[in-house]
Amino acid sequence: MAEKRKFAEALDTIKDALVDFSQLNVRTFVGTINVKVQGNEDPDWDALMKSAITSGDILLAASTTLRLDGDVDLFVDNDKMNAELRQAHDDAVKAGQESREAILSLIASRIQKLIA
Repeated sequence: MAEKRKFAEALDTIKDALVDFSQLNVRTFVGTINVKVQGNEDPDWDALMKSAITSGDILLAASTTLRLDGDVDLFVDNDKMNAELRQAHDDAVKAGQESREAILSLIASRIQKLIA
């Protein structure tokens, strides 16, 4: 019975990982966000981005979506993209891929320990 529970836990872990890692989205924006920060307080980036996008203070310059099945969607606004911004976007995509690989490796390691 304990083996069935361990196997079920391992399957749940895999399912959760696949849902979270089914796609990687990297968006590069250009524009200005003005915010006053109090002391060491971190700004609420999600709220700031939503507000800036809605108000038109920032614009999407590039977007990359990598799906688990290998499909890739790439958008680049030629009017807003330059070589430095493109390099920053490509570096962010690479960092996202490396981060996901490390996390998936950790999950695989944990699963191996659960079913061993």
